[in-house]
Amino acid sequence: MVRFDSPAIGRMVDVEIDGRKLWTTQVPEAAGRAAHVRWPTVLHNHINGAGTVVLRDQRNGLALAEGRYSWPAKPGAVGLAQLVAAGQVIDKWGKLTDAPSDELHRRLTRSMQTVLADLADLGYTAAITGGTLLGAVREGRILAHDDDIDLLVYLGEVAPPDVSIASYELERRIRARGHEVIRHSDAHLQVLFADEAAGDARLQDEVGSAVHVDLFLGFHDRGVYNQPIAVRGTFAPASLLPLGEVTLEGVPVPSVADGDAWLALCYGKGWRTPDPSFRFRTPSSTRRRFENWFGVYDLNRDFWERHIRLGRSRHWYGDVERLLAATKPGDRVIDLGCGDGELAESLAAAGRRVVAVDYARAALAAASSRADLAVHRLNLADRRAVLDFIADELAVGGTRHFLLSNVLHTLTREARANTFLLLRALIDAGSVALASFSVNASFVYDHDRPDTWHLPLRWLRDEASAFGLGCAVEARQMRKTAAGPRTVATVRLYSTKVAASAVREEAR
Repeated sequence: MVRFDSPAIGRMVDVEIDGRKLWTTQVPEAAGRAAHVRWPTVLHNHINGAGTVVLRDQRNGLALAEGRYSWPAKPGAVGLAQLVAAGQVIDKWGKLTDAPSDELHRRLTRSMQTVLADLADLGYTAAITGGTLLGAVREGRILAHDDDIDLLVYLGEVAPPDVSIASYELERRIRARGHEVIRHSDAHLQVLFADEAAGDARLQDEVGSAVHVDLFLGFHDRGVYNQPIAVRGTFAPASLLPLGEVTLEGVPVPSVADGDAWLALCYGKGWRTPDPSFRFRTPSSTRRRFENWFGVYDLNRDFWERHIRLGRSRHWYGDVERLLAATKPGDRVIDLGCGDGELAESLAAAGRRVVAVDYARAALAAASSRADLAVHRLNLADRRAVLDFIADELAVGGTRHFLLSNVLHTLTREARANTFLLLRALIDAGSVALASFSVNASFVYDHDRPDTWHLPLRWLRDEASAFGLGCAVEARQMRKTAAGPRTVATVRLYSTKVAASAVREEAR
């Protein structure tokens, strides 16, 4: 707890660790003269060691509170002092990333030029947008706190379903240029560029930072301009085209025709004046519309990236033993949500032909380093990707088995629906689909930590039955998890249609 004079309440402060800013926050409202400033969730695994902490007013640089922190050192762990020494900060999304620097901005500029050239070669209308445009118009450079590049890909007057179709074509064409692409929605793609600078290998393993260029698909629909994830309103096509040009970091780059009008639409009329306390707030109606139109596919991936890099996976070997007992050597097993691949490797060592499936880059990297695994990236929140996976598996043919260990309760309801769709399509009479998941609420529940979520059995039965799946409970037990001890149910999922057909066959 830090005590403030009452004028400090509500102010934006930079939190400095050992003399270097690590994150920015607002002093919360509080009764009396005491206020709590919480440690961000992303730092919970790094709170060890000792050093100084200062909370500094963003407006005038004055120290509002200062003192020391001290916790027992954790052998092998990356502490706060090491994070700031390595140039890490917490970005606007609550993630650890490289602190904005001249070198980072040079990397971003090179990445931007590469993507803009590719888009131009492919015939797309593209321009800088968002914070990148704001920095170019206001200062002629990338904003000091920015750690990414925002680009608009303008599609013209189109209906929302056509935007989704166009986004998949864009993804295929960008991938064909050799880029790694992460899909956030049907209107937002992220192009990743690997780290260029060498550093502390252990730290790089934990933060896994890489520069990226965001691609936002903009379009007009019945006279309204839409640019997910947050911009919707009046912005005439004549204000957008023909594209103009501005200078960013000494480089001429394309911009919408009326950059001032776009910035006013996005940031409000006061966009020209820097405001350290500014926080972008998307109207709930705009957020709901875009999420319903284009989905949310990358939710919680950053959590799982760090979860795996920090070695926090809990391996439930009992699931492997149960699946091995129900299958035989040579059988094909798909490990959905394989994590670091340890269970998949155990199955492969016992003679199963294993496909390790996950959507976290850290998981795929870890699983790829293990023996005898085929590794596949699949985002269960993306129905189109799930349908592609189903088609590929049906082309392979044969019976396959499934392992979903410590997975189902960590998914959103929409992602579970896609998972059940996948199982319905690929389970046959000989398939074994085994799932273990936490059924009780965690004592340390945190909405931003999907490993603390739970899935009651009645929810599973209701959701699965809508896809023609039944479930038979095989075990219930207490297990250790990263979120503490949990009650875990192990169930076997099966196709009710296939089961009914087998019963009729036996009756004959």
